[in-house]
Amino acid sequence: MRASTNGFIDDVARARGLLVTRRGAHSARLQPAGEPPDWYCDLREGVPDGENDPASHVVWVSPALRTVHSAGPPILDVHRSGPHSDLGRIAAWFGRLAGRSSPPAAEGLYAYTDPHGIVDAQLRHRIEHWPDAAHGDGVVRPAELWSIQMTREGLVVTSVSWWGSAPALDHQIALAVDVAARLLVGP
Repeated sequence: MRASTNGFIDDVARARGLLVTRRGAHSARLQPAGEPPDWYCDLREGVPDGENDPASHVVWVSPALRTVHSAGPPILDVHRSGPHSDLGRIAAWFGRLAGRSSPPAAEGLYAYTDPHGIVDAQLRHRIEHWPDAAHGDGVVRPAELWSIQMTREGLVVTSVSWWGSAPALDHQIALAVDVAARLLVGP
């Protein structure tokens, strides 16, 4: 089993004045001071256990933005387009082994449902361009958003398959806080 590299969590917590709660060697929660917190960010390092090889994931949640699904379109939904299956990830992994690099974020990488115009060009750029981070396959490349969704839990901003990057974690928190502020103010 590899050694945990969680120092990046402490770096971001110090820089932003956040509280850190450890939940074992491979998971933590960041949140601002206050009860209840405006938001929290759960981090779980994917650690192979011999039978499973789970992906690391970072989930930022703002409970104040809980929503009940209506029959209409979602208020905001951004997610990766294309295949999300394990088979798609394996094919990409074989492609990288064959020497093909991962493509940079491009038009069409994400599907946007944004009827209220929350995502402008600047925010879209931040969604599609992240700092470098180590990925589950050991390759360092830009971290990537998995989804932004309004759920019964709240506004949820998720990224997966990267670890160990204070700039990527700070990017996700800043992006999520900005999206939440835009949703609270409204279009």
